[in-house]
Amino acid sequence: MSKNKNKDKAIFGEFLGTTSIGERGQVVIPKEARERLNIKTGDKFLVVGHYGKLILLSEKEMKDMVKNITKHFKIK
Repeated sequence: MSKNKNKDKAIFGEFLGTTSIGERGQVVIPKEARERLNIKTGDKFLVVGHYGKLILLSEKEMKDMVKNITKHFKIK
């Protein structure tokens, strides 16, 4: 893999499959993506729209992010 491809991978992520929206608005996350990202049945995600992109952030990631941000706050 060339240096540019490695750089692109870091910026854009990694291709893990394709999916479509079902009649009820449901999205199936491809098996390779679930395995690679350790996504299990029942996992919860925050859905964020950002510049026309759809972003799924796991509940655990969000809790960790909020914990890291708020640990610097002084609470009285």
